[in-house]
Amino acid sequence: MKILTTVDIPEPEKRIDFSSKILCLGSCFADSMGEQLKMYGFDCLVNPFGTLYNICSVFNSLMRLGAVSGLLRSSDNPLFSKEDVFLRPDGKFVTWSHHSRCGVRQTDGTAEDFLKKANEDLKAAADFFCKADTVVITLGTSYVFKLKGTEFVVSNCHKFPAKDFERVFVPSEDTKEMILQILGMFPQKRFVFTVSPIRHLADGAHGNNLSKSALLLAVDGALKEPGGTSSPCNLEYFPSYEIMMDELRDYRWYGEDMVHPSEAAVKYIFERFSDSFISEDCKEKMQMNLKQWKASNHLIR
Repeated sequence: MKILTTVDIPEPEKRIDFSSKILCLGSCFADSMGEQLKMYGFDCLVNPFGTLYNICSVFNSLMRLGAVSGLLRSSDNPLFSKEDVFLRPDGKFVTWSHHSRCGVRQTDGTAEDFLKKANEDLKAAADFFCKADTVVITLGTSYVFKLKGTEFVVSNCHKFPAKDFERVFVPSEDTKEMILQILGMFPQKRFVFTVSPIRHLADGAHGNNLSKSALLLAVDGALKEPGGTSSPCNLEYFPSYEIMMDELRDYRWYGEDMVHPSEAAVKYIFERFSDSFISEDCKEKMQMNLKQWKASNHLIR
């Protein structure tokens, strides 16, 4: 008896193996998937700027990584400058391009200390990106926050008052255009896009559905370029959102906040990713690596 709706996942042209270098960018779910890849021993860098919730922040981060690595030409200095650094209300030095977890507390260092660390991390991430063959991008929301009086989309509001920002909905066509620009800028990279299954209920249930729908339409539109029939050769899609909504459609698969997938749900979705995108030849070594990871983290009794 069939007790769930299984989401079909198209067969990828090439599967990931232990020779792959993988960059994961995007929402909290990018962190979750990236940590799973690292647990199983894959060469993976996860969110070097911290969590990025929207396509604009992902796009800007890739532009900066591309410029620092030399993959893109830029007339501007792509490194962070002292003008980029400011102090959050809670006493952390940050930039508008970083998540708060990347900040340095005022009690632990100065703005110069943070700037030095931010640029060292940027150069290391750019070096990894230059060598990476696969980029997994998780889109979380179609809503962005712009600094009032500018067109700059912040990666994080950093606990500043809502009056300092303009909240804007990014239409699916604009998201699609940014995806296509990314593919065109880095044709040598393989991009796997997915839409995060994490619900953004701060937007309301209706707003969350509109937001996710716009992201799904954007990725689907990009997949069907050019001419509406053929897929760009360096773009693939993994249906993590659909798996959560259709295969795991029960609150027992959510955490206590009823918003984030539970640990079991993350593992299930990663298993589906592994079955489709990771080479079968890797499976035995993956289990050995997982045992070693658990032992090194004192998780084996």
